[in-house]
Amino acid sequence: MTNTQKMVRLNLDLSPELNQILDELVNKTGTSKSDVLRQAIRLMQVMVIAKEETEKLGVPKANQLIVNEVIFPPEQQPKPHPLDTFMERLGPWEDERTAEEIVKDIYDSRTISNNDISL
Repeated sequence: MTNTQKMVRLNLDLSPELNQILDELVNKTGTSKSDVLRQAIRLMQVMVIAKEETEKLGVPKANQLIVNEVIFPPEQQPKPHPLDTFMERLGPWEDERTAEEIVKDIYDSRTISNNDISL
């Protein structure tokens, strides 16, 4: 079974404000929306575990001491899903024609060869 077959597809409804934040994070990180959401889920997991263990989790200022730092090992770094990469590079199919018109255009563009072929 390939990695693609193990993935779970998820539909998500976001407010326009959250979608704008997500777009900003995509631009700042240079990753896909899916990658940003995967990292957010992992960060949420770290926060819940820290709370369960009564540890504190915070964001220090530049000059403050960091006691523990969360670093994901390379094997846990999110890898883009092939479909996300495909959609980012090529985008969705855009056509004003109906499916019937597209099929008709394909059939109409076919040519018949009059060349005799012998095997």
